[in-house]
Amino acid sequence: MKNKSIEIFETIMHSVMKYFKWVVVGSVALIVLTGVYKVDSNEVAVVLRFGKLVGTTTEEQIKDPGLHLAFPYIIDEVIKVPVETVQEITVETHYSADTAINRNIKTGGYVITGDSNLVLIRSVVKYKVSDPVRYALYINEINEMVTGVVSGETVPLVTSMPVDSVLTTEKTKLSGDLKKNVQEVLNELDCGITITNIELTNVIPPNETKDAFDAVNTASVKKQTLIQEANDYTESKIPKAQADSDSLVSEAKKNQSEKIAKANDEVAEFNGLYEQYKANPEVVKNGVFRSRVSKVLKDAGATIIVPDGEEGAKVILP
Repeated sequence: MKNKSIEIFETIMHSVMKYFKWVVVGSVALIVLTGVYKVDSNEVAVVLRFGKLVGTTTEEQIKDPGLHLAFPYIIDEVIKVPVETVQEITVETHYSADTAINRNIKTGGYVITGDSNLVLIRSVVKYKVSDPVRYALYINEINEMVTGVVSGETVPLVTSMPVDSVLTTEKTKLSGDLKKNVQEVLNELDCGITITNIELTNVIPPNETKDAFDAVNTASVKKQTLIQEANDYTESKIPKAQADSDSLVSEAKKNQSEKIAKANDEVAEFNGLYEQYKANPEVVKNGVFRSRVSKVLKDAGATIIVPDGEEGAKVILP
């Protein structure tokens, strides 16, 4: 009976050991296969071996798209970096979901403008990876880093601007300045990313002050409308006035030329008549007299008989 039990035990152990070897072989194969990895076309990869970066040069550290081999996961950690993908982070440090003033800074906040008004600001930060190695070392902290830098750089910019500029006229400039300042700080931190754009998706007054802001904005729009209408009126009137002025000046110059020409003609006629007068005073005098009287009578439309100084003789003038 004892021998039979031993035989059964040995049979069981033999079966267990037989399958255990296959389990071990399968486990080893799976572990080895974890070292085979694929890098997609929009990615590169870096490998950490026991937490230390593999490779001494950039070419050795960065794995291009394709299939690669590494040690099993327990030894090597493969970090894939989406270098061709534009990534987004929403920053709501100075914003609250209900658009009201939230005094709990952990769940939302606000910014005070240069003229002591309150605004809520939500922004979307877009970035691409510029240094895969540096990015891989910060990958677990990058969102917190970017959020912190954007939040910190937003405050000094907004506090130097009046509220109207923040909400309307200088909003685009604020976005550009914020992008520049954030990039400078991130470069100092050397985290391996490039900011492609910062969009201020919501820049609004809190609910508590919304009515007052709306009234100010309405007045501002009306002001701009009136200014535009005045400019349009000016632009329509000035060209017409200029055209009228040019026309009057041209007419005056034409009239001046005609008057001068007529005066010159009369001077020339007088000079010619004067020369004749010096040679034959009586003839010229009578001729001029007859010419002028004839013109007067012609204009009067009558015929007058005038004595010539001798009794009985008559001179008929038309």
